[in-house]
Amino acid sequence: MKKLKIGILADNLYQSGFNGEILNLITKNENFEIKAVILNSKPDKKNRFLNLFKKFSIFRIFEKSLLMLIYKFEKYLYNLKNSSTKFSFKSLDLNKAKIDVIHFTPEIKKNNFFYYGKNDLEKIKNLDLDVIIRMCSGILKGEILNIAKFGIVSYHHGDNDIYRGMPPGFWEVFYKESSTGFIIQKLNEQLDNGEILFKGFVATKSFFYFNHLNVLKLSAKYIIDVLEKINGNYKFNKVQKKIFYNQIFKDPNIYVLIKYIFKIYFTNLFKILKSLFRLEKWKIAFTKGNVFEKRLENYNLIKNKRNSFIADPFLWKFDNQNYVFVEEYDYKDKKGKISCYLLNQNTSKYLGVVLEEKFHMSFPFIFSYEDNLYMCPETSKQNEIRIYKCKKFPYEWFHFKTIFKNIKAIDTLLFEKNSLWWLLTNSRNDGLDPSNELNVYYSKDGPLTDNWIPHKKNPIYTDINHSRNGGLIYYNNNIYRVNQKPSFGRYGKEFNLNLIDEINENSFKETKICDVKPNFFKNINGTHHLNNNDDYCVIDFI
Repeated sequence: MKKLKIGILADNLYQSGFNGEILNLITKNENFEIKAVILNSKPDKKNRFLNLFKKFSIFRIFEKSLLMLIYKFEKYLYNLKNSSTKFSFKSLDLNKAKIDVIHFTPEIKKNNFFYYGKNDLEKIKNLDLDVIIRMCSGILKGEILNIAKFGIVSYHHGDNDIYRGMPPGFWEVFYKESSTGFIIQKLNEQLDNGEILFKGFVATKSFFYFNHLNVLKLSAKYIIDVLEKINGNYKFNKVQKKIFYNQIFKDPNIYVLIKYIFKIYFTNLFKILKSLFRLEKWKIAFTKGNVFEKRLENYNLIKNKRNSFIADPFLWKFDNQNYVFVEEYDYKDKKGKISCYLLNQNTSKYLGVVLEEKFHMSFPFIFSYEDNLYMCPETSKQNEIRIYKCKKFPYEWFHFKTIFKNIKAIDTLLFEKNSLWWLLTNSRNDGLDPSNELNVYYSKDGPLTDNWIPHKKNPIYTDINHSRNGGLIYYNNNIYRVNQKPSFGRYGKEFNLNLIDEINENSFKETKICDVKPNFFKNINGTHHLNNNDDYCVIDFI
């Protein structure tokens, strides 16, 4: 494959933060070549200071300073709590990267529109670039938009159907959205109305600083997918936009900032207090009968043990008796273990912890293969997908095999269909939160192999509202995937039930059948898991 010739349009040669992150990804790919840096000249510091006062009133500068103060305060709080997991972005000094640098002085007009002269455009044209990546601050106008073969590619952090403008990650927190979007677009003359090449959604975090860096960090890697498709002459699917009615957001004013402080900080304080006093706990309920016929409000509650909660239930029938395996989170040990209950009509009996490691475990998915019983619990703390084999049911399990290594994977499902074994998981291989990606793998050698083939459409979803698994349902020879949906400040608010219509080496299609909201019991605020077998159904809630 020929190398994709890339130009970088930038304001400076030392790139850190988000730009540094994606530049490092690009330079590591042998199919890409950064041919040149198109460097915009900058006004000196004195002129920049004067331009700031020309552009904004003193009061508006104060508002922007207050926003920065809030950001720094939240950064301090985040680093105080997460000293071992601080956000880190790579940097790259383009001056040392042996890349040609071409200096330009664009004409900057009203509204920060950048126009390039004929001589500058001719120099860029002579570079014969395939694509230009925008890393500068100006709004590009004129012939430069089409001077590379594919044009200019740029990120926008925000759902372009709702949040056009700035600052990235703020307004989603302010309005308590469940997810924060991002797009990679091919620029045109219209502001934030370019051709969308990639779109994704991550869970909205609890305050501006966290949400801002989270969407930047999680979205960076997708530039590689876009550039590889450009290099392969891929025809991008047209994404329907709602540009005709949504507003352009700007930095918040003083009234919004004050409201943000009271609304968001009190929300987080209340959440901390509920956690400290354990006012909310995940619980499990079950019923005997058909999953599509039994009403949820008639399910029977399994009582939590003291100093723990239970969630992620999976059923298994053994010797004509029904068992439910669960994550039991121990507040004292601060980790999840796998426990088991015996079900009998409308009653349940706690059998104890059946699988425990030194690290957190959850989501105890169980399957059978060649007359043996296996469990694939979540073991993301080990950066592995593990298989455990049953030695003596239901009490004894041992680590049988690691089928994936060096992967951050959660909520993994396995099943056989169309003479292949399928593995559906939420995963990333860069150690970051994998919740917003659904990836599918298949095996021709059974489920115990480490020779899993990635689906050609991976990631199937890059959307927290559709991606994260929440159980599996079998009914009338059909397979249904449960996907959990978050709300602001809660990762398991509700779930969808999706019929898997088609799954093969070339395709994955599913249809949403229904959504389940936390309204089936009094005073509950979330639900994120459903499972069944021939006799029983189980659900969790908080």
